[in-house]
Amino acid sequence: MEKILEIKNLKKSYNNRRVLDIDSLKIEEGSIYGLIGKNGAGKSTLMKLILGLVKKDDGEIKVFGQETNSNNQKDLNKNLGALIESPSFYDHLSGYENLEIICQMKGIKKEEILKTLDLVGLNNVGKKKAKEYSLGMKQRLGIAMAVIGSPKLLILDEPINGLDPQGIEEMRNLFKNIVKNTSTSILISSHILDEIEKISTHIGILKNGNLTYNGSLEEYRRLHPPYISLLTSDNKKTLSLLDLGEDNIDGKKIILGKMTNQDIADIVNFLAGKVDIYRIEEEKESLEKLFIEESRS
Repeated sequence: MEKILEIKNLKKSYNNRRVLDIDSLKIEEGSIYGLIGKNGAGKSTLMKLILGLVKKDDGEIKVFGQETNSNNQKDLNKNLGALIESPSFYDHLSGYENLEIICQMKGIKKEEILKTLDLVGLNNVGKKKAKEYSLGMKQRLGIAMAVIGSPKLLILDEPINGLDPQGIEEMRNLFKNIVKNTSTSILISSHILDEIEKISTHIGILKNGNLTYNGSLEEYRRLHPPYISLLTSDNKKTLSLLDLGEDNIDGKKIILGKMTNQDIADIVNFLAGKVDIYRIEEEKESLEKLFIEESRS
């Protein structure tokens, strides 16, 4: 697969404070890369560096196989779509007119405007002045400005801010469909980690400017296997039989932790005839919980 983005030894500092120090990051065609990190971890700075809005101190950024520099950044950006921090548009113009400006800048046919407005759910308000839009509608317009023209890489910083649950679901489906039906790849950040997990194929965890994890979501899940819970006819007796403490109780369930299939079979055989086993469940820890635990370490 074509590498859409390659980063090596990227460094950036502000006022002698290192805010980014990334050894390696790659995004391949057809992927959705979820960028996770606390406020100040360097997510927005990384996105700005890719777009050439901020100058790097050192390292290499390749977009579509070309190393970015002051001479080619403008041309490369024609195949990039971006929404960084908050939508930026002309309040006194309509949604349609704002998209017209993007089309002129990037050489995109105006026929794309109505399709894009429909794509983000603004087809009924395209002629309405942007200053009259709700917060959610403004966010949709920002996404429309980023996605118009089917860019090869879509860079989205907190794109679902201000959207209601239905709007979030619609955007989730939109991002998945974009990658599925076009050659566009997505780099996305969000504080709603549940949404990142639902759409991402790969994730990067930024902590103090460093990537503490950089790889597929599938591999991250393999490194953090689910835990096993048990519901029996007599949980207190089960705790005693298994030599477990009261802190292993969560509501009506006994938390056994992360176990192999053989461990589970041994416990079932051991408890047979002593208590009735009503349910054994495999429970996956949320990406949000795993991120919080990692942030504390």
